[in-house]
Amino acid sequence: MTLSVDPLSGATQEDTAEVSFLHELPGIARVKQHIELPPQPIFDISSDAEFETMLSKLPGKVAQRVRGRIREVEEIKMQAGAPLEVLYRHAHVIYPDLLTREDLLSLDGIGRWRDDGRLGIENTLHRFGRIDTEGHTSLVTVRVARAFIGLAEPLRPWLEKAEDGLVILGLPGSGKTALLRDALRILSERLAGRLFVCDSSNEILGDGYGAHPIADWMSRVTIGDPTLQLPRLNQVVKNFQPRWMTVDEISSREDARAIAYARSRGARAVMTWHAGSLASAYEEKEERTLWPLIQRNEHGVTGQAVASLGVLIRGRGKYVVFEDLTQAFEQVARGELPEAIQIDVAQAGRWQHREQQLHG
Repeated sequence: MTLSVDPLSGATQEDTAEVSFLHELPGIARVKQHIELPPQPIFDISSDAEFETMLSKLPGKVAQRVRGRIREVEEIKMQAGAPLEVLYRHAHVIYPDLLTREDLLSLDGIGRWRDDGRLGIENTLHRFGRIDTEGHTSLVTVRVARAFIGLAEPLRPWLEKAEDGLVILGLPGSGKTALLRDALRILSERLAGRLFVCDSSNEILGDGYGAHPIADWMSRVTIGDPTLQLPRLNQVVKNFQPRWMTVDEISSREDARAIAYARSRGARAVMTWHAGSLASAYEEKEERTLWPLIQRNEHGVTGQAVASLGVLIRGRGKYVVFEDLTQAFEQVARGELPEAIQIDVAQAGRWQHREQQLHG
């Protein structure tokens, strides 16, 4: 018999050594515990100044369209000769405004565009991405980011006990980076400056010399261009001997090898992966990007995964927690669904801006 403790209520109960599963999440996990939580307080601590700075860089007609609902905007798409498209939290809107060549030319000089076609704004989390034609901007997307506090609170019991690394998995657009930021806030409560954030595209803590205030005590390592990630990761490992190291968007085998090397030097890793399940991460064969992190080869799992805790995002407020990532991948290798805990947080509408919540 073993004694288990509910991480949220603290209640204990005796379980047999053999786990009884509540249900299956097809293609994802066998659920051994299902935690359903009421709506949790989530605060947007982004300042109005962050949005005003971003709005000031947009063509006038675009800024006028989105200014009134800017905190609901997730992405803005602008293309010469095409209508303005805006992705809001709950709607994709195509406006009748046709963007001209002159509108797009105004974006050429808003800052220093990097070789990967990206540009960030200092002290904010927003990011511009562009395609240029004949040296001039012809297509731009703006990812409008917000700094949320509270997203990771349902995961606090596991984050506070995490001793051997963390992986956050999810499909593109699932909110991995937003959850990562808040998970780092909780981890930094005990790790502080020992937690190095290697910011692949400067989206986690912001671009430029000045970090976003959410950086707090974390050690920030700007990278900006993902093609420079490998040498910068190695530089951090060799020169600073980090105890914990964060990398967003593992995008190549070289990135994965650098993380595995850092792990061998004692650095615990916090990472995000593009994957909808552990099975898809395990079976990804074209580039074998994640294999050094799973510790597998053509014959299967060969050792411990680089991190021990895994969190899969299934949707807003819907998480699957893998408490033993190595065991979970061993189960996947045997063709089984891995064991996990399912967490569902009820949604109560819009996330509130802190001033609105505290002052009416």
